[in-house]
This record gives sequence, C-alpha cells and structure tokens, in this order.
Amino acid sequence: MSTKLKIVLDTNCFINAQNNVALSHCAVQEILKEHENGTIELYVSRHTLDELERKPDAALGIAKTFPVLPHFPVGTWAEQVASWDQMEGTWCDAEVNDSVQQELSKLAKSGNDIRDRGAFLDALRAKADVFVTSDQHLVANGPAKRIFERFGLRILSPTQLLPVIQSRS
Repeated sequence: MSTKLKIVLDTNCFINAQNNVALSHCAVQEILKEHENGTIELYVSRHTLDELERKPDAALGIAKTFPVLPHFPVGTWAEQVASWDQMEGTWCDAEVNDSVQQELSKLAKSGNDIRDRGAFLDALRAKADVFVTSDQHLVANGPAKRIFERFGLRILSPTQLLPVIQSRS
C-alpha cells in the first residue's frame, strides 16, 4: 500500500462538517471517515483554529481533534495567530514566507485573505500532499492550477478529494 496522503483542511471544511445543509457536508463527512479508518492523515493550521475560535461551535470542536501544523509566521506581527514560542523558522524564513504569501495572493482570485494564505503556507512548509478548501478563489481551476504549478501543493475541494482518496484504497 502507498503512503498515506497528508491532508490539511481549511476552515470551511470544519464548518461544513457540522452543517448538514452545506453543499460539501457529505464529502467532508466521508473524508473524516477515511481518516478514522486510517486511510489518510488530516491536519489543521493555527490560522484555521484562529478563525474558528472567533465563533466557537462544533466546527472548532472537530478541528481541535486533529494535529496542529507547525506555524510559520506570515504578514505583520499584528497578523500573527500564534505566540512567539509556537512559531517555526528563522527571520530569513519569515521573509521567504511573506514573499510566498504575496505571490499566492496574485495567483489566486481576488478575495483571498492572509488567513487563507497563511493556512496554505503552513501546509506547504509541512510538505502536505493536499490543501482542502471550498474557497473558490483558491480551488477554482485557474488558481488551483497556477498555484500547483508554482508551489507543487494541490488544492482540492472536498468533493474533488474523495475520488483521489478512493483511488488509492
């Protein structure tokens, strides 16, 4: 059997997991089952946890059950979502991270914010196989293709990810 896919779920995945009327609810539930079955590894970023903590509910509870990725600083000090001792890398890494997130902002459709770019960056630095989101400014064909070609990290929606997981079983 091949190695397990290392997958990072974005904020909307956790929100949709507990919202049974969301379009990707069933797909996210299947992804969570695949994780429970040991087929895949799921992770969460501190950016995602920070977003979910703003309105604590069942989505935050689900997110807290997964390992947290190492956090790499991006943006200004005021935009950080981790304490000093939770950060990874050097000041030189922080400069590179900022360049990556600025480039990502140009490759994606307008509407993406630093939390989205920060979660992507943490997934990229953690060498994840897939970053999963329903945010169309990242997952739409054009942006996802440009981002993959530039950084090598696949961005898929929950419904796009399911067949990938099932084909590996």
